[in-house]
Amino acid sequence: MTTLAEEQREQERWTARLKHPTRIFDMLLEQEFEEPERRIARSNAALESALRFASANVPHYRRLFRQIGADPNAPQLSAVFPTLPILRKLDLRDSESEFLAECLPEGEKVGSESPSSGTTGMPVSVLHSARSNRMFTLLKQREYRWFRFDAGGRLASIRPPRTLVKRPDGSLLPIGEEQRLGGWPPIRNDFSTGPAIGFSILNTLEDQIAWLHRIRPDYLLILSGTLEHLAFTAGGERPCASLKGVLAIAEQITAGMRVHVERSFGVPIQQNYGLNEIGLVAARCEAGRYHVHSEHCLVEIVRADGSAAAAGETGRLIVTALSNLAMPLLRYDADDLAIAADGPCACGRTLPSFADIVGRFSQFASLPEGSFVRFETIRFAMQKVPADQIRDLRQFQLHQFRDGSYELRLLARALLPDVFAQQVQDAWAKAAHSPDRTLCIRYVDAIERSPGGKYQAFSSDFISRGDHA
Repeated sequence: MTTLAEEQREQERWTARLKHPTRIFDMLLEQEFEEPERRIARSNAALESALRFASANVPHYRRLFRQIGADPNAPQLSAVFPTLPILRKLDLRDSESEFLAECLPEGEKVGSESPSSGTTGMPVSVLHSARSNRMFTLLKQREYRWFRFDAGGRLASIRPPRTLVKRPDGSLLPIGEEQRLGGWPPIRNDFSTGPAIGFSILNTLEDQIAWLHRIRPDYLLILSGTLEHLAFTAGGERPCASLKGVLAIAEQITAGMRVHVERSFGVPIQQNYGLNEIGLVAARCEAGRYHVHSEHCLVEIVRADGSAAAAGETGRLIVTALSNLAMPLLRYDADDLAIAADGPCACGRTLPSFADIVGRFSQFASLPEGSFVRFETIRFAMQKVPADQIRDLRQFQLHQFRDGSYELRLLARALLPDVFAQQVQDAWAKAAHSPDRTLCIRYVDAIERSPGGKYQAFSSDFISRGDHA
C-alpha cells in the first residue's frame, strides 16, 4: 500500500528535474488520494461542462440532444448522460466531420490529429485539443512515477516504425538503425531525463535482443506481444540484464504469461491502458487494478443492455473524453471488455478503478515470427490509402493460414477501386520478411467475431478459438 506522503517523496525526485517549475504535477498527485466525494464532484463538473459544450458546438451532439428531447440549458444536464447512445467506432468513422467542434472556448487551441490503432478494424482519426495533448504528457509522468522509473536512466523503445519519432526528413526509422533522442518522449520538454533510444519492431527478435545487450537500457517500452516473443527467444537467458523496469503497451498480458515474462526479464512488468482516440485512460497499480485518470476521462463498464456492470462482472468498456473539446467523444465504445470493481483499492489510491482488461490479450505471442510484421504492413497500408478509395469499406481482416499464406478479407458496400488493391499489394511486396507469394484479396459477406464478441482485424489458423478473447 502506498500513501500520499510516500508518493510525494517519490515526486520530489522528479521535481528536482523540472525545467520550468509548475504545480500541476503536484496537484495531479494530490488528486490520486482525494476523498471520493470531492473527486466525484470534480468529475461531474467536468462532465457537465463537456455536455454543455458539445450540445452547443458539435453538430452530431446538437442533433442528438434534439432527438432525445434533452434541454442543453437544463440545470442538471449530467442527468441525461446515461441516456446517450453508445458511440461505435464505425459510426464515428462514417461521419468524423460531424464530431468536430465549430469553435473552441477562449483559451482552448487545436492540437494534433491521432488515428486509432486499427487492431480491431478500419482506423478512425480524432482531432485532439492542445489541452488533451498536454494531458498525455502529464499522465505519462504520473505512470512513470507509479512504476518507479528513474528519469535519469536510459529508456529503450521497441515499437512499430510509424509510432516512433520520425527522422528529420520525415521518413520512418529503417530496419537495422536506431533512433537516439535527447530525452524521454513526451516528457522531455518538462523534465531533464536520460537518453531515449528507439528500435524498430520489424527487426528480427535475435537482433532486438542483441541491440538490448549492446545499449544496456535501464527501462524498456515495448508492445506486449513482442515482449512475450523476446522471452521465448531468449530461452533461459535474460533478454537484457541491465533492465530495472519494463512497460508493456498496446495489449494485455495473461496471468500465466506475466509469470513467464517476469521470470525471464527479472523485473516487474508494468502496464497501462489507453486509446489513440482518447489518450491515456488508466494505469495498473501494484495491487493489480487499473486506475482511471479521472481528470482526463470517465470510464463506464456496461452490460449488453447498457446497464452498469456489477463488481466482478465483465462488460463493455465505455470511455468519455473530458479534456478534448476539439472533437468530443461521449460514451465511446473502446471495443474492449473489462471486469468491474468496487470498493477501495489495496494500493491506497482513490482514483476510480476496474479489475482487469478482457479481450485485449496479444494474439501474436504464440504465432510464427513475422506474423506481427505482416499484420502491421496491412494496418499501415490501410491508414495510408486515401479516404475516397475506402469510403465503401466497412471492415477488413488479415487471415493467416497454416501453410504460411495470407488472405485479406474485405467487407464492403461496393467493390473498391483497382488502385486500392495495387497499393496494398505494393506495400505487402516491399515489407521486410514478407513472403514471395502475392497476398490474396477476397471480398466476403461477413467477418466472424471471436467467441468473446470482439471483432479482430487479424485472425490465424495457429490460434485456436479458445485462445481468442
